[in-house]
Order: sequence, then C-alpha cells, then structure tokens
Amino acid sequence: MLDENHEEIEEKESWYKGPLKIIIGLFLLLLIIMWLVPFYGIKQNPEPNRLVELDELNTQMEIPLISSSDIRDYVLVNSEIKQVADRIVSLSCSQTHRVCNAKALFYFVRDNFDYVNDPLAFEYYKTPQESFSSQNGDCDDASILLSSLLRSVGFQTRFVQVPRHIFVQVKIPEAVSSYKTEADWINLDATCSNCEFGEMHYSYTNSNKNFIE
Repeated sequence: MLDENHEEIEEKESWYKGPLKIIIGLFLLLLIIMWLVPFYGIKQNPEPNRLVELDELNTQMEIPLISSSDIRDYVLVNSEIKQVADRIVSLSCSQTHRVCNAKALFYFVRDNFDYVNDPLAFEYYKTPQESFSSQNGDCDDASILLSSLLRSVGFQTRFVQVPRHIFVQVKIPEAVSSYKTEADWINLDATCSNCEFGEMHYSYTNSNKNFIE
C-alpha cells in the first residue's frame, strides 16, 4: 500500500514539474525577447543625443552667385558645407550611424530656420550659404540646404515636388521599413514644423509627386 502511494505521489510530482518547467522556460524566453527587441530597435533606429542649434556652428561663408532656374544647381557640396554637416552629426550622434546622422541634419534644418515666402513675381532659390546667412527661407531653400548637408556626408537625395510645395527624400536602405515610402526613400519635410523624420505634411499625402534627382 505504501509503495502504491509513493508511486502515485511521484506521478503527481512528475506531472506537476513538467508543466512548471515549460511555464518557467516560456517566461524566461519572454524576458529575453523583451530585452532584445528594444536593444535591436535602438541599434537599428538610433535617435540623436541632442539637437544642434545654429549659434553653435561657424556659418560665416562666402555666398556664391548662381543664376539658374534648375533647383539642382543650388545643391552644393564643398569644404564649408561639409565642415558644418560633420559638426552637426558629431555633436548629435555619439556613435557613427547613418540613420542618426540623417535625423540630426533633418532636425537641424527643421528647427533652426524660419519660413519666409519668395517674392510674388518670381521663384527665388537660395544657396546653402545664403540660407545660413539669412537663417530663413521657403520650402525650396530648406530643401536645398538639407540636401546639401546630407550629400556632404554621403547620402543620396532627391527632391519631391507636389502642388505648391517641395521637400527632400533621402535613400537609406538600412533604415527601418516604417520610415520608407518608395523603395528605400524616406520623406524629409523640413518646413513642416510638426513633421518627424520620415513624415510629410498630411495635406500632400495623396498629391501627385514629381521626383527631381
């Protein structure tokens, strides 16, 4: 009788320990996943440590004279522009990461330049140097400046033209898919004060787009 009771107790303990081990194992697996997912997200989608202000930079530059009706001619990459771009990303991103660098440059242009309209009579494009000098401009000027800074640190950019507006797209294959629109292109609408990295103003969501590369 004692042997039968002992065997019955062992069977109950064995049945109890089996599911308990599974539950503990699943709990530990869940903890590992909860630890890895944020780590992976931060690694793949880093944010700037801080946003750089204009007065932290030396932006005293000679303003070139350009006479062209093509906005692409105003996107300039030279030693002056590169030094500014390098300074922005080095102050903003503690580790070298292209996504962080692109965010730092986008937020810098979005937050440091005031919107001012062009003359009514004609379209006026500012060079990056002129935008730094005036600290303002319209969507064309902000897009030229942002594209110049991004290209200075190795990014491929293009302009996106919609009715009465223009903004920049940057190509970053390694960025998370939630930012991307067409293929690996990411929207950067620098004159939209409420737009985050990867967003464009909602009023242009369904507009026909003309890409200028």
